[in-house]
Amino acid sequence: MIPFKFAFITDTHLYPQAQQNFAGGLQQQSHSFALYEKLIEQLNDFDPAFVIHGGDIVCGGKSFDMSAEEYEEALNTAQLLGQRLKAQCYYIPGNHDLDPETGSKASYLKRFGTNGMGSTSFVKENIRFILMDAQEVPEDLTHGYISTNQLAWVEREMKKAVDYGEDILFFTHQLPFPNVEFQGVGSRIANSAEMLEIVAPFEKHILGFFCGHQHLNRVFREQGMLCIVTSGIICYPMTWRQVHVYPDRIEVNSVPVDLPEVLAASEAANPDNNPYLSGRLRDQEFTIQRKKENVSR
Repeated sequence: MIPFKFAFITDTHLYPQAQQNFAGGLQQQSHSFALYEKLIEQLNDFDPAFVIHGGDIVCGGKSFDMSAEEYEEALNTAQLLGQRLKAQCYYIPGNHDLDPETGSKASYLKRFGTNGMGSTSFVKENIRFILMDAQEVPEDLTHGYISTNQLAWVEREMKKAVDYGEDILFFTHQLPFPNVEFQGVGSRIANSAEMLEIVAPFEKHILGFFCGHQHLNRVFREQGMLCIVTSGIICYPMTWRQVHVYPDRIEVNSVPVDLPEVLAASEAANPDNNPYLSGRLRDQEFTIQRKKENVSR
């Protein structure tokens, strides 16, 4: 195979007309446009084959008092910013990408869906990328949910990967299943037991699950499968993932958005919590060995 690289970004929480920052100043909504702009500049410098956005593009849902008009404006602005990317960007929805008044996903899908869907898949150099829509819910319920139909589609995609000798990378907004640290249903897909039942037989083909939602960096194994949780762009440590893919391994690096003053403002909001959000070195820089069950750090 030919080595390539891609980027994973998540939780941009764009709110162009924000009158305040949220989470006690940890989330920098008043600077969300500048963060998104600088992120795109850095992504273009990185020159990936493609970008994957892990959801919560904007501040819809129930938590930010965003009006329906502000929601539409935020989606339009995110779409325009995304058009500045030189590489193709694939989007999956987060719980805050739903209409804050109706809970509908229609406006999001109109701009960021693939053939009208929130899920999609594609193959690049013998890796099948499966991007799941975990927002099959009537409104922002924090947790995710995957329908029976989508789970059946995922199973078919994994069978194709086996037939063609491909590795698999998954992308979901919420965690696909809980672990010791993240037990609450708000952290994960609510029907994670069904998810696990579907994917477990394909464990040796699955390289990992990239997720957002938690606004922190964490790398762990659950049920033998690797979960890679990535911090939000909107708050400290404001990092995204550079992913370099080689025939025998995948190297993952964390890169902060280069806006030092905004980062410092978020960092100052709750200093004691910052080490928890940034994670250990092993949560920030690591290597996935292909066709092996261990991760070396």
